[in-house]
Amino acid sequence: MLEPGDRFPVERLSVKPEGPAVVYFYPEAMTPGCSLEAKGFNDRYDKFREAGYEVIGVSVDPAEKNDEFRASCGLDFPLHSDEGGALTTDLGLMKDYGEYGWLARRATFLIDADGVVQQAWDVTDSGSHPDEVLSAIQ
Repeated sequence: MLEPGDRFPVERLSVKPEGPAVVYFYPEAMTPGCSLEAKGFNDRYDKFREAGYEVIGVSVDPAEKNDEFRASCGLDFPLHSDEGGALTTDLGLMKDYGEYGWLARRATFLIDADGVVQQAWDVTDSGSHPDEVLSAIQ
């Protein structure tokens, strides 16, 4: 997993941030924990934007599933579909979820305008995590 000081490969995202960003990886769209986390980031999205940060969610789901997820949760921020998991694998973020298969593990990166990781989280509580990230940038 990337650590502070490492460069996040922003050029590999379908949505390129034009400044600092919060890039968070989630296992699977349309699941309870991922919906909770996405809605948490969305509820705070205006505060992230006021602070100059974009929020970008990343999963290995196909674009169509992420589009459905974005619509069903009413998300205002973009999602990147890493279908096939190349980016997720290269960053060491693939996790075996047993019967559900290999999916992105829950992780978040706070990156500056140059793509340098300022802070990284290996997320264990999807409900409180958006507040934790927001606190880190304020």
